[in-house]
Amino acid sequence: MATELIKTGTPGLDHVLKGGLRKGASILITGAPGTGKTLMALQFIYYGAKDYGENGIFLTTEENTDVLAQSASNLGMDIKAVMDKGKMFIVQKPIATLKGGIMSIKGLIDAIKKNNVKRVALDSLIFFEYLYPRFDGNKMEYRRQVLIFMQQMKKAGVTFLVVSERSVTDFDRLVYDMMDFVFEGIIIISRVRKGSYFERVLTVAKMRGQDHSLDVYPVTIGTEGLKVLHDQTPFSLVEKEQEGFK
Repeated sequence: MATELIKTGTPGLDHVLKGGLRKGASILITGAPGTGKTLMALQFIYYGAKDYGENGIFLTTEENTDVLAQSASNLGMDIKAVMDKGKMFIVQKPIATLKGGIMSIKGLIDAIKKNNVKRVALDSLIFFEYLYPRFDGNKMEYRRQVLIFMQQMKKAGVTFLVVSERSVTDFDRLVYDMMDFVFEGIIIISRVRKGSYFERVLTVAKMRGQDHSLDVYPVTIGTEGLKVLHDQTPFSLVEKEQEGFK
């Protein structure tokens, strides 16, 4: 049976993935702060609902709906219009309230079924880190709870994206965390220095069950959102290679 791929909503990324994301997969978007991870997850939900007929839920600790909608509007996304049509849902869970749990898994599953949701994005993995601190003897419980949540998403038939921060984002010095092996796919977004400023770059570290490019691509963020320049090589990496030949 051929693998069914769905569109990511991020221009250029489907080309890197040779068609899109495998339907029903659990994907980690990780990297340095300010590289566009949350934006990529939001585009996945927004354009999935708006253009591809797949309703979505965006779970967040970071922003309330109004702030998120305003930020998205500046990047070409009219979130409120899609929400008003009942195709996209934003669930905010401030960190201060996390002791009560992220959101009842049963409640989330009920919402998925009721609203025919096919995509869920979680911003970010900090949800579980606050509930099950990895450095307080709960490392295995933390991993177990993430796995349980992922299994529930897969059972519900949704494609699941999760955002996380990463302390080391130099592609030549990457250290993989135990959670990296839990997810079926890993997309890494980083910054590479180019002269007096930094250039955003992206690579797909793994995507279980499908072919994908292993190259590094430049990423831009503008009034039309985040784009992967799949037909270009990062200038910063070209300069780095040239310096190596001197």
